[in-house]
Amino acid sequence: MAERDVLLAIETSQREQSVAVVSAEGVVVVEPVHAGDRTHEDLMPAIDRAFAKAGASHERLHAVLLNAGPGGFTGLRIAHATAQAMALACGARIVPVGAGACARMASVLAGELSSGDAVWVALASKGDESWVQRVEGSVDAVAHEGRSSEASHWSCEGVRLLIADEHLPEAWRRRAAQQQVRCMPLRVGAQAVLQAGRTLLALGRHVAPEAAVPVYPREAEAVRLWRQRHAAPPA
Repeated sequence: MAERDVLLAIETSQREQSVAVVSAEGVVVVEPVHAGDRTHEDLMPAIDRAFAKAGASHERLHAVLLNAGPGGFTGLRIAHATAQAMALACGARIVPVGAGACARMASVLAGELSSGDAVWVALASKGDESWVQRVEGSVDAVAHEGRSSEASHWSCEGVRLLIADEHLPEAWRRRAAQQQVRCMPLRVGAQAVLQAGRTLLALGRHVAPEAAVPVYPREAEAVRLWRQRHAAPPA
């Protein structure tokens, strides 16, 4: 049986999407996913392109590392379904990496944070509410439990950095300014998933394919509308 030493990382939680493959020889290839409105049509082709460029074999796939969310509803579902299918077909492991750890690592790789910096990450905003998570700057980027919160209920707890996307509500920006917290733009990429996921894999933090589920801070709007439209009429 072939040795399993190939890694695949998937980042489809945001509009900028990519995959990364590490071959048995340590060659790292990052390949963009041409998403548009049809993410699912290019994800597997992008994975195949990355495997081919890295000279890697699917049969040697050891683990699939992926951004587990929160993030875009469709992108997360497609990434998880793809990871589950590949893990089952190849006998590989799945390593879910929280969006907070991915965001922090992307900023470290971009040179905007040092490896020891702790940060807050705010995502999936709706109204005045955002999903927020504190991620420590330790070796394994320990992430505290994420939660949905209104800006008025959030305290920075001495951590003066906040990573957020362009949808961060103005109330959150004001609250950050009041606490002298610097807001930083959200960065994403499969290489960040790869770096953060490798640490988790080394720590044994992998799951069975059926246990890999996306993190959603709230019910997706499309699902909510479907339930509303198909609700049973009152008796």
